[in-house]
Amino acid sequence: MRTVRILRGLVAICALLAPVLAQTVPPGISVNSAGKVNARADLAIVFLSTRSSSPLAADALDQNNKKVKEVQGKLASLGYKEEQIHFSGNRFSPAGQGVYYPGRERATGFDVYNNIYVYLDGPELKDIAAFNAKVGTLLDELSKIGAGPSSMPISVASMGGASVVAFTVKAPATYEKQAYQKAIERARPIAEDIAQRMKVQITGVETVTLLQANRPMMGVTTPLDELPYEYISSSLEEVPVRVHVNVRYTYK
Repeated sequence: MRTVRILRGLVAICALLAPVLAQTVPPGISVNSAGKVNARADLAIVFLSTRSSSPLAADALDQNNKKVKEVQGKLASLGYKEEQIHFSGNRFSPAGQGVYYPGRERATGFDVYNNIYVYLDGPELKDIAAFNAKVGTLLDELSKIGAGPSSMPISVASMGGASVVAFTVKAPATYEKQAYQKAIERARPIAEDIAQRMKVQITGVETVTLLQANRPMMGVTTPLDELPYEYISSSLEEVPVRVHVNVRYTYK
């Protein structure tokens, strides 16, 4: 009997709260939308790396440290300033970049590598012919002392393969605002179509929520993830700035 009385009490409370909930949570139509603006890059990053292999990790480390010092000297002689260059630091991996699991046969050697980021901006991006010539000289000169281009996931599907030069925008706030406005504008016709099918009328925008962009899969990272920039492209003229939103409309 006690259980029955409790259940009856809960039913009564729900009946009392139903009109209140109906008033505080108005009916709505939610639409996910995206807006994109193409920005012209104001910063370029050239990706390179040094890599050394040896049966002993300590020997590979010593060899790679010497390569890094040579690269630093060469970059200085080419006129690059210290703030234009960033080294990721030495990373260790089994020789041959294979995947090895605990309990299996030990790797026969070790690789030590160091990712190098060379930044170019300002006047260097004004003249595309001069920029390309500078990048070509940079790649040629550093390859002579053992610094090769990193294989980056930029334009991998294109006919030219992966690009070792990435372009970005240092201060994207203005472009993000434009993309945000486009995303909201694109949501309205979709909401109107849904409302028409529901035979209701949209009365206004209740909320606009920014959605997180898709992140790389857990454990799958590249040197791109180490950059402090969100929008990356292989094109100087078109750096896509995307914003995803959820727009909720009220209706009657």
